[in-house]
Amino acid sequence: VLYSRFVSPSTALLELPDGDGDTDLPCRRDHNGLGPGGHSGPELEALSSLSVPPVTEEPESTVTLSLDHVLQEDKEGSDKINTRPGKIILYSDAGFAGHKREIWDDVPDATSWELSHTISIRVIRGGWVMYEKPRFRGRKCVLAEGDVEIENPWTAYGASGENGQPRGSRPFRIGSFKRVVRDYRTPEISLFAEENGEGARLRFSGSAEDTRERGQALAAASIIVHSGLWLVYSKPFFDDDPYVLEPGGYPNLKAWGAKDPSICSMHPIRLGCPVVERPGEPQVLIYEAAAFQGCSFTISRDIYDLKRLPEPALPTVGSLRVLGGCWVGYEKEGFRGHQYLLEEGEYQDWRQWGGYSKELVSLRLIRTDFSDPALVLFEAMDFEEGPSVELSEALPDTQLAGYGCVTQSIHVLSGVWVAYEGPNYSGEQYILEKGVYRSCEDWGATDCHIASAQPILQVREHNLHFISKILLFSEPDFLGDHMSFEEDQEALPEAFIPRSCRVRGG
Repeated sequence: VLYSRFVSPSTALLELPDGDGDTDLPCRRDHNGLGPGGHSGPELEALSSLSVPPVTEEPESTVTLSLDHVLQEDKEGSDKINTRPGKIILYSDAGFAGHKREIWDDVPDATSWELSHTISIRVIRGGWVMYEKPRFRGRKCVLAEGDVEIENPWTAYGASGENGQPRGSRPFRIGSFKRVVRDYRTPEISLFAEENGEGARLRFSGSAEDTRERGQALAAASIIVHSGLWLVYSKPFFDDDPYVLEPGGYPNLKAWGAKDPSICSMHPIRLGCPVVERPGEPQVLIYEAAAFQGCSFTISRDIYDLKRLPEPALPTVGSLRVLGGCWVGYEKEGFRGHQYLLEEGEYQDWRQWGGYSKELVSLRLIRTDFSDPALVLFEAMDFEEGPSVELSEALPDTQLAGYGCVTQSIHVLSGVWVAYEGPNYSGEQYILEKGVYRSCEDWGATDCHIASAQPILQVREHNLHFISKILLFSEPDFLGDHMSFEEDQEALPEAFIPRSCRVRGG
């Protein structure tokens, strides 16, 4: 929650080796990763009240592991991961104006896009890296979830005049985009005292504003990023240019573009809560094969059994695009079996919606109001006396609230929630709409383990400004002519008889 709006794309720039003879030196920035004039913004100011997260040091004899070995251990020991689709809305001009382009996944070459000197970016889902050059090369610009305007960062040094003169008016040129943060795994990074993942090892899983001990900086000869997108600084309090480290192994200093092993602060980019942009415009495009291949058809209502549709009937769902609304997919017909939260976005195959198998047989639209989320977890069945906890925001581990992992009844007071079997939003997931759940069977579980929960939030247009809107259609099933209103209407045209409607807001 603290860092859900943390964005510093215009400052998180780093020149990396890309095979074209580029230097390894960091690129100078205007604000050193902080707010204008070198002062921290509200999110970074909150860091000053936090202590450095616990760090564990292991004996050298137990951690002489190769990078590949450690990375393989990560894969084998991880819980069931719940992935999310990605989405960026890129505007060609400042003020979220001009040509609008939606980006769903990696873009290897964006050099043909026509942009002004200052662009606007709205990151709906995911943690992204914008590159100066095609095929993910050159200097990097980090984008976390939130809204931001960026002046052309590639001309920030050398193309804007000397002695701090204003930058030039060159058009913005983007090389490529990569979606790095795709799931809810806790960000984790390991620092090694020796190259190739050997020697003493320190693990971090959260933001650290000052890792120095008695004024002595940490020294890392090699690094493994197990999960998350990390900004690593050679100075404390997120000062100077960060090294942008994606998941993988960095066997030596040159691998991440450093010449000094000192690491004094670091910050991970992580995902925020699930969101829905168009709850009143439900639409899912279903394909019979993976990667959006084969026959397809569109639905805008609950589907009890995809295999029994009169036309067309699909043996299974290969891939799908959720164009509007927030949906729940089920492994079995009749809204039974494993549940999968389907946010707006693209799912190229069953792995991308977190499936246990290829089976996706029924789909249900979430119609509840998403505002002001609140729920209460009860340890006892049927809301009897005993431990309980009330939530109004995401909780990655129920034990952080002094509550165990056993929940036998739930009261959703408002909003829509996703409860998870494991901590950090891992394992089996259960979508909970407003109402009472007197036992685990009511939310579709076979046991009573709930270790984390988070709400589904609605993305408002114009920086969360609320818009009221209703659409009336002349035919059932949202067909025929339609009229839309955002204000009170004392009378409708006599010739227009509404037979179906959608409430987009209000």
